[in-house]
Amino acid sequence: MGIYDRDYGREAYSPFEQSAAPRSMTFTLIIINVFVFIAELVTRDAVPQSDGIRVLDSFLIDWFAINSETLMEPWMWWQFLTYGFAHDVSNINHLLFNMIGLFVFGRDVENRLGRKEFLRFYLIAVIAGGVVGSLTHWFAGNANGTIGASGAVIATAILFACFFPNRELLLMMIIPVKAWVMAIIFITADLAGALGIFSLSENTAFTVHLAGAFFALGYYRFGWNFRSLPDLSIGSLQRRVRDRSRKMSLKIHNPDKYLARDAEEADRILAKIHEEGEASLTSSERKTLERYSRLQREKRDR
Repeated sequence: MGIYDRDYGREAYSPFEQSAAPRSMTFTLIIINVFVFIAELVTRDAVPQSDGIRVLDSFLIDWFAINSETLMEPWMWWQFLTYGFAHDVSNINHLLFNMIGLFVFGRDVENRLGRKEFLRFYLIAVIAGGVVGSLTHWFAGNANGTIGASGAVIATAILFACFFPNRELLLMMIIPVKAWVMAIIFITADLAGALGIFSLSENTAFTVHLAGAFFALGYYRFGWNFRSLPDLSIGSLQRRVRDRSRKMSLKIHNPDKYLARDAEEADRILAKIHEEGEASLTSSERKTLERYSRLQREKRDR
């Protein structure tokens, strides 16, 4: 039994502390992906195909997916992020396997990087995969679209293997392998698929996977970090709005600050009148002097 298995070795949290503890970013990302998938299910409709077959699809996928045109249309660059949160509504395994991968690898990587840096890493991996995916469609000259979190999940898995190379995992949930072996298998399979040598699925975005994998390798090898970037978490955005509102409130309800500033300006204007005469004043200086006089009268009348 290790020290952390004993009662006195565990951190004790009150119910309040547990509720106030920050939620895992990994679980937050999973929840967002599931929510988007449900929205796709709710908004799906029958779409006729050229062969006469009607399939169920959601208009959200057309909005979120990247394609060959995304790269050439700057007003559509938000799709480089949104495609990573959309999944195929006709195949729940697309969402299921990605979320299992994010759950398995994301928690340890998040613990290593911290919540905020893990979120930055994940979102930038999504964007990097989206740019490469759009380039792939453009060079191939096809009108297909790409959706799914797999590029960012592969990036997370490869970074996991870099941090914990000897951690044992179950490949295909059956075969025990070291994490570094799993990383080599993933990259080799995606390279083979991208080159058309071998592929288990024609719908797999191999280049997006490779973009995520090499992004993760670069992040680890060169010691990248994105802590200088703005905090993208919802809590941080709420704090910024609250702080900005507080500053605006203080600014609005601080008339003495304006009075002191106008007093200095009024002294300068009066000195100018003494030296150059009232005719030398500009319209702005006259207004400042009038405002200062009015504020002084209001202050005496309180």
